[in-house]
Amino acid sequence: MAENVSDGPSQDDSGLRAWMLAWYDHAVSVGFVRPPFVLNDVTAERLEGYFRVGLTPAEGAEAFFGTAH
Repeated sequence: MAENVSDGPSQDDSGLRAWMLAWYDHAVSVGFVRPPFVLNDVTAERLEGYFRVGLTPAEGAEAFFGTAH
């Protein structure tokens, strides 16, 4: 039996992409960053971790840019 392989992104990838866009929009709206913001691999992995543990994009922005105590 052949596995069903799609050419498009998986649902999880689409969710992560949407989350990162919302994260970016929030980060810009509260002044954490100014466009253009370049997302490197290390940053992308960190944000993916926030997504995977269930933070909202706003919570992810606060965690990313907030002061560590």
